[in-house]
Amino acid sequence: MSADRPIVFATDYGPGTEWVGVCHAVMRRIAPRAVIIDLTHSLPRFDVHGAGLVLRDALPYTPVSVGALVVDPGVGTDRRAVGVRSGRGDLFFGPDNGLLPLALERVGGVIEARVLSAAGLALGNASTTFHGRDLFCPTAAKVNLGLTFESVGPACEASPLVRSAPALLEIGSGSLACEVTNIDGFGNVRLSATPEALSAANLAAEQSFWVRTSGGEMAAHRARTFAELGAGRLGLLVDSFGWLALCINRDSAAARLSIKRGARVELRKHSQP
Repeated sequence: MSADRPIVFATDYGPGTEWVGVCHAVMRRIAPRAVIIDLTHSLPRFDVHGAGLVLRDALPYTPVSVGALVVDPGVGTDRRAVGVRSGRGDLFFGPDNGLLPLALERVGGVIEARVLSAAGLALGNASTTFHGRDLFCPTAAKVNLGLTFESVGPACEASPLVRSAPALLEIGSGSLACEVTNIDGFGNVRLSATPEALSAANLAAEQSFWVRTSGGEMAAHRARTFAELGAGRLGLLVDSFGWLALCINRDSAAARLSIKRGARVELRKHSQP
């Protein structure tokens, strides 16, 4: 891995925290000239599946990279620390808890995996609670500097990696059940369904829908842009990553619907009783 490939760094540590800064410092001490891309440090905390879904959509926009992807509620337990190679050539390091296979789905998937066990990868006196600083970031920096992927530890088959369950998607005739996969800082609600799912459910021509959640039912109207929606009106549009999303122009759809990531959402024809 040549040093002209950047280090992509993504965590749930929180932007601007000392945890992010210390990880940067560790990587810079090892690879002073490395370009570090902070893809996000606002991944949903402790939520491996939700974080994987965010990274799945974001990673295709990055250059081929080496990196550390860390959401690790099992840090210090017997969960494995692994490195994976993507189909397009990325090398990412993180916990074996389902995050990496999901994150790499749109960059060629996992084609090779290795257990991080080689001597000298981790910092001395590594903590049991901060593997991002003590193992994953140092390994990414060393590989950026020239350490071969084959040197990080023994190969393991890609299939035994822990994998997250697929997001809910149930297609009926005139109805669609899916789940909330992400809620952004504006309160827009990304769903686990694409416009193709609307077509499969015979809903492609509909301009308005009933949206049912655990909190009740509300009408939503098709829109192409946020500005097409009047104030306070719930809309259904295709977001910038190609997913169906519920939104309210200049307001929070998530707050209005009282839903969180992972919630079940049902769409059906507005004309149905």
